[in-house]
Amino acid sequence: MKQFIFAFLLCIGHCSIAQVQVAPDTSKAPKPMVLDKKTYKMDIPKGWRIQDNCQETLCSLLSPTDTLSYIDRFVDNINITVDKLPSANYTVDKYAQFSITYLPSVVKNFKIVEKKKLKPNVYMITYKGEKSGYAQTWRQYYYIKNAKVFIVTFACETEKYAYYKDIVEPYLSSFKLK
Repeated sequence: MKQFIFAFLLCIGHCSIAQVQVAPDTSKAPKPMVLDKKTYKMDIPKGWRIQDNCQETLCSLLSPTDTLSYIDRFVDNINITVDKLPSANYTVDKYAQFSITYLPSVVKNFKIVEKKKLKPNVYMITYKGEKSGYAQTWRQYYYIKNAKVFIVTFACETEKYAYYKDIVEPYLSSFKLK
């Protein structure tokens, strides 16, 4: 019986030693989730989710609830909208100017923070104001291709914009037309 107990303990000890695991290689960051549509693709921020009924022409990415304020009632988001342009020769400059003229009609206290043409077919504007009872800041990118405008918009509460800007920018910059 003593031999049996000794053999049993020896086996358990051996099995315990054999179960030593090597720590996973964390030098490679996990690849982000990708929103991959027919005409564009974009990386999705970690922890964000794709809103139900996401379509090619209108899709929203929603942030998780944050803890930057006491009660988080505003869902920070990235929206992608695709619209047909009035003509094939409609430029990104013309579309940006149209938006800058139109936005004050839907955003109270509209103010441009930054505007810049990034490429011949890409324009970026950052603006702030009030909408739906929230002081918000938006960063919008306009991409023109094949008589369509692809609008990528990040929206968050103005008081949180400085925090989110550097976190979200790599994802906004990952947007690519196919």
